[in-house]
Amino acid sequence: MLDDLRRAVRFLSILPVGIGKDEAARPPGYAFTYFPLIGLLFGGIGALLMSLPRFDAPTRAFLVVLSWCVLSGGLHLDGFADACDGLLATTTPERRLEIMRDPRVGTWAVAGVVLLLLGKWLLLRNLPPLWIVLPPVLGRLAMVGLAAGYPSARPQGLGAAFRSGLGRDQLIGAALIGAACLLGVALSDWRATLGALSLPVVIFLFGRFAARRLGGGLTGDTYGAGCELTEWLCLLLLNLW
Repeated sequence: MLDDLRRAVRFLSILPVGIGKDEAARPPGYAFTYFPLIGLLFGGIGALLMSLPRFDAPTRAFLVVLSWCVLSGGLHLDGFADACDGLLATTTPERRLEIMRDPRVGTWAVAGVVLLLLGKWLLLRNLPPLWIVLPPVLGRLAMVGLAAGYPSARPQGLGAAFRSGLGRDQLIGAALIGAACLLGVALSDWRATLGALSLPVVIFLFGRFAARRLGGGLTGDTYGAGCELTEWLCLLLLNLW
């Protein structure tokens, strides 16, 4: 259990966590159980930054976006950028997969990342600090749902390798952690539960769209894109109130 949590922390953040002595013997997919916990860590830091009294709301929102980018090491942003270039290309699924493996950045990637970060900054400014816990939790939970709900688009790759061991127990565990976080925020204000609608939208609509564009499966890049889209959509839904 502790080894799986360490692996999740190392994979999803830049935090210096050691490798457990029994970690190599456990399938990497077991770590999916704790993905929402990493989101809770990111969300908690974001909530603290939005509570800083000496800065105005735009500055606090910028610090939250900056902290999320730095703590994740840009992992999900990189996946989002690659997904923008690949999924939006008017070509064959095979060529889209090649584009997503290409380290060069295209026009769609630049435009997508700029709009995504700008959107998060604008949407964060109006929210109560506690609500900011939800988007990172739901974003990591979306990664679990996408990995469990769709096959891999290619047999080799980080996404395919990390899915090994992902099963019903990991999906249930991640869902329970995510539900507990949602309940904790909802106890302060039930309207925050509206943000949870972002989860099925991304898993089912974005997941199906991406799978069709890639020949029937998903990649690690699309998991990261799903995380970023869930965060953005959650923030948008929360702003409706």
